[in-house]
Amino acid sequence: MRVTNQIVLRNSVNALQTNLQGMERARTDLATGLRLRKMSQDPTAADQVVRAGSSMRAIEQFRRNIRIGVGRVETEERTLDSLTNVLTRGLELAIGQASSTATAETRLAVKAEVDALIDFAVGLGNVRFGDEFLFGGTRGGEQPFRNPLTLGGEFTNLTDALGDPVNPSGNIAIEIGDGRFLTPNHNGTEVFLDTNALQALRDFSEALGADDVPAIGTSIDALRDSISSVQSLVGRVGARANDLDAAELSLGDLELTLKTFRSELRDTEVDKTMVELVGKQTLYQAAMSATSRVLGLSLANYL
Repeated sequence: MRVTNQIVLRNSVNALQTNLQGMERARTDLATGLRLRKMSQDPTAADQVVRAGSSMRAIEQFRRNIRIGVGRVETEERTLDSLTNVLTRGLELAIGQASSTATAETRLAVKAEVDALIDFAVGLGNVRFGDEFLFGGTRGGEQPFRNPLTLGGEFTNLTDALGDPVNPSGNIAIEIGDGRFLTPNHNGTEVFLDTNALQALRDFSEALGADDVPAIGTSIDALRDSISSVQSLVGRVGARANDLDAAELSLGDLELTLKTFRSELRDTEVDKTMVELVGKQTLYQAAMSATSRVLGLSLANYL
């Protein structure tokens, strides 16, 4: 094949352009810190980078859920502590009024304090977390409890479609990991009704009003049982707090793994790229020098 000056020029320019493009790519990699800037550069790696980014965004949502869960756990824990104090005070009063030194007058005076304790306990049942009632269960937008005005009235403030009273029930679970859900707090039925906390206080109040010493003695046992039940809930709340802490740590480890994986796929290896850039610059200079020598030949060089 005949090699003309035009062919030599075209091939030399193409080679120089290719080398120059490689240098520019290496300089851009160093300047941006990114090896993978377009899907077309490496579709397989780009797809994995997108998936890693999606997983990291999910981790942020899980973290927000965990923060909400921690808030609900801490609020319930404070409420349970307050409820324990209320029941403990009621127990102290019951023991005192069951003694032989108590009279009908002292019992009536203590009844006023017990009634105030009932009001306070009902208020604990209506504690809010954000815009919702913490112990409302699946009906967190409605006040779950009330202090009934009549003897034997229902403590629940919720009603069904027929207007009949229903207890707060159900729980709202939060997602704290991929497919992992946790219920951060108990509902009102579990805390205030199943523990018999409100009823035990009301029975004690009625016994005081009736000056019924045997009933006051029964209230002592009922209040002790309620305190024990509430403390069991405190233990469960503590376990849930530990689960949330463990989930937070697990997400941190997963995030670090994903960041490392994404960096390996997308980010520039500075040392390697620097060596590559220096090598391409050297080749480019050598090619420039060789091209100038070849293109500088004249007819006299062949004679």
